[in-house]
Amino acid sequence: MKLVGFILLLVLGMYVLSDWLYVNVLPHRYIFDNQEVMDMVNTSLERNPGGNATEIMIDLGAALKQRYGKYINELDFDNWVFNNAGGAMGSMFVLHASISEYLIFFGSAVGTEGHTGVHYADDYYMMLTGKEVCHTAGKMEPEVYLPGSSHHLVRGQVKQYGMPPGSWALELAQGWIPAMLPFGFLDTFTSTLDVATLWKTVRISAFNMGRNMLWGKM
Repeated sequence: MKLVGFILLLVLGMYVLSDWLYVNVLPHRYIFDNQEVMDMVNTSLERNPGGNATEIMIDLGAALKQRYGKYINELDFDNWVFNNAGGAMGSMFVLHASISEYLIFFGSAVGTEGHTGVHYADDYYMMLTGKEVCHTAGKMEPEVYLPGSSHHLVRGQVKQYGMPPGSWALELAQGWIPAMLPFGFLDTFTSTLDVATLWKTVRISAFNMGRNMLWGKM
């Protein structure tokens, strides 16, 4: 019983410490401002009125690289990976990954739907093409996010979401990013068995987080 009590006390202490760091330390380690990034999204959309996802991503990726320098990976369409999480499937390109932030292009050419997951981070889903629809339990009408709009999923909030074919977004998450990783990995063991994609995702995440830590970016 003493061991159980000690473990519970340890878990509680870790949670309290993590929450204090989340509020008082992590925000000072962020390099991205969600409103500034959203402004960059809208500028790229204005420069690409045809709504071509590839052209928008090339334009926006270059703008982000110019603004944030070494902290942004240069867009490479050969380094996209699938992502299965919460019953949804899409593909993503990691522009940035560190302990406190990630920035990715995410979407699907054929559409997807699933659970957002419960995260120890604030998530900003900035639509580039198509749309995102979200459902909160108890509400009979969906939230609809179109290109140029941002869906802020607050830490701890859960929703059902869907994206029709051809929907793509720039996603910024800020908080304890390692705590989000199991959500993106578990479907490998419970359904897809796509170990090759899991390995590629782990390698990309570990490389980017490690490199950014060496650069002093938590």
